[in-house]
Amino acid sequence: MSSVTQTQLLKRNAAAASAAPTSVPENYAPLSLDISRGKGFPAIFPNNHKMKQYTWEEVAQHNTESSAWVYVGNQVYDITRWLDHHPGGKEILLLTAGRDVSDLFVTYHPFTDKAAAVLAKYHIGEVKTTEFPQFAPDRGFYRECRQVVGEYFAKNKLDHKDPRSGLWRLALFLMGAALGYAVMCKADAYGWPARIAAAILFGVCQALPLLHSMHDASHLSIGSSPVWWRTIGRLCMDWFAGASIYSWYNQHTIGHHVYTNIMGADPDLPMAETGDMRRITPFQKLTSFYKWQHVYLMVLYGLLGLKFRVQDITGTIIDGTNGAIRVNQQSSYDLFMQAVTKSVWVLWRVALPLYFFGVSSAAFWSTFFIAELATGYYLAFNFQVSHVSPQAVWPDIQLPMSDEWAINQMHTSIDYSHGSWITTFLSGALNYQSIHHLFPSVSQYHYPAIAPLIEAVCKKHGVRYNKLNSFAEAFYAHVEYLKQMGREGKDVHVHHM
Repeated sequence: MSSVTQTQLLKRNAAAASAAPTSVPENYAPLSLDISRGKGFPAIFPNNHKMKQYTWEEVAQHNTESSAWVYVGNQVYDITRWLDHHPGGKEILLLTAGRDVSDLFVTYHPFTDKAAAVLAKYHIGEVKTTEFPQFAPDRGFYRECRQVVGEYFAKNKLDHKDPRSGLWRLALFLMGAALGYAVMCKADAYGWPARIAAAILFGVCQALPLLHSMHDASHLSIGSSPVWWRTIGRLCMDWFAGASIYSWYNQHTIGHHVYTNIMGADPDLPMAETGDMRRITPFQKLTSFYKWQHVYLMVLYGLLGLKFRVQDITGTIIDGTNGAIRVNQQSSYDLFMQAVTKSVWVLWRVALPLYFFGVSSAAFWSTFFIAELATGYYLAFNFQVSHVSPQAVWPDIQLPMSDEWAINQMHTSIDYSHGSWITTFLSGALNYQSIHHLFPSVSQYHYPAIAPLIEAVCKKHGVRYNKLNSFAEAFYAHVEYLKQMGREGKDVHVHHM
């Protein structure tokens, strides 16, 4: 395959769109069943049978440092020799090895054609099947979004990964957490109002670095070096919060951001038609159990932080999955470091207050769980309003994806409180969810300036931009959606052709 630019690759895909399904083919269905939604789909691009043909299962076997393959569209690349030369480091490539990186590739190289020219050198064949259904090729919407945003950064001479805004905020949050921790370590010297206030302060300041610095690090958008991403990401997620950024990579970066709101692919959604505590997709069976989900989920949301710390062991390490996403084997060093960080977290978070500072068990465990509930609620409420809402669509994995990837991001994401600096600060810019999903590799602190540019492109291309006036409105919409799905299951936006 000759050297080509990313723009040429996109043009080729756009041309191939005419050959992609425009109606549901009779034979378009999962090739094998995995749980209830299915894995294994026919490739939507026409194949050149003169080239070596692979199945997605064959590509998936090449997911290690000794043999790393990926595919973009239906083109397969052996990137093993590139691992040690990748400017972004080998870790992120090994996370994506053995997978379809069609949309990840473009979103993490949004303003350059250099990456496509390099990738072309490693072409080895084509896939005839894909693990998950692929989106319709970009017909111009996302190309124009990338163009106008790229011009904005060039014109204003801005670094779209500038870490400075994230660093001073991180310092502020850690100081707030330290204050709360200091009071909790002397809990017996204070009354209950001070204990509760300190626990809530610590809980919120435990969540904020995850929404800000860790989130940007997981998307390679805080600084331009893997040293930045690895150091800040693990500091916030592993050492400070006691969870695992590797698990988060698989759930959030590899899974949720590509297959947003697609049951059977998005790890944030229920995996089966029955048995989940939540009914949030139209593909789950409605039972009377869900009638009060808008009440009991408000309680369970507080456990999210605790769930993360268990899931990264039971799912990511033991089961080797995160929802529908296969987890590539971690290196021995990474597994060792995960054990170290969890041990250190238990030491400073539990053992020091109890055994070094002598906090009574009653005072310690009460403030511990108040802090954890504060973290869980803070994260869950920010996450849930962004996608689980009446305005969001729910693509059917059993049908060809009629939308382009970027348009699906717009249709499945909910923005709110544009122009409110305090909401942006408190939510880690998740109130610009659509912008975040289009440009995850851009620092969140640029989203308010980018949003009007994307709104203009949406208007030009006739793409709906979901935007509410406030967090309160977004939260109310989320609760109403839970009621709706739990009682009637009607009037939801199932997204078909």
